Amino acid sequence: MTQTDKAIDRTKLLPSDPSQQWVCTACSFNMIGFYPKRCRFCGATPEHFTTALDCSATRQVEAVQVSDRISQLKSAPPFDFEHAAYRIDTGNGIVWIDCPSTFDSQMTPMEYILFTHYDCLGASNLYRQEFRTQVWIHQRDAVHPNSRRFSFDRTFEADFELLGIEAVVMGGHTPGFTLYFFEDTLFLCDYVERVDSEFIWNPYGNRVKTPLVGQAVARLLSDRPTPPKTVCGVDYVEDYESWKVKFDRLMMQT
Repeated sequence: MTQTDKAIDRTKLLPSDPSQQWVCTACSFNMIGFYPKRCRFCGATPEHFTTALDCSATRQVEAVQVSDRISQLKSAPPFDFEHAAYRIDTGNGIVWIDCPSTFDSQMTPMEYILFTHYDCLGASNLYRQEFRTQVWIHQRDAVHPNSRRFSFDRTFEADFELLGIEAVVMGGHTPGFTLYFFEDTLFLCDYVERVDSEFIWNPYGNRVKTPLVGQAVARLLSDRPTPPKTVCGVDYVEDYESWKVKFDRLMMQT
């Protein structure tokens, strides 16, 4: 870690009450401590809201194996939309990349939740409270309005390594967007999204910086001595070679 990283005083963070936490069934976003007129993420109206307690009572988190050490995590039954999170067994601890929107107390405790960006906060505050999990996000994403009531234990500003996981701060789609590598797997979340069989740049956030930083992502991948074998995206897992073909086509259009 670097001197610019900020550890947060956990004693100053209020406990989370799942009866006062709302989950939008349209987009799976969690809203903490207040009943909004509209979903803060997708704008859905309150008939789409359920409490985090009811969400936990009617849904669980299912894990689908990606490799020996990596599983994809999603809520079941599914929401209309939910980003995938990923569980990594590093051999020295369990780390999640992003967080499911359903709180499931039967999950194996995790030591860390690391975020790609503020869109994927899920029920991280409840997992943090239940398992004493360390929750990390980039400092610039921690101050976004959608992050306001979530609890973070460390806000970082620079690249770092943790338990064999390599974090690379890119920015672009969000100010603090961070991608991750573990062994031969790239975790890119929704920096690019699939439409039919092709990729588009994420249409939300900064539409100028997103493709520009996408060029930096391409350089980063080309400069790595060994390319990844697998890409874990926002709602898909794909082998790197086929993913790279579509990514290169997107780059040619930029």
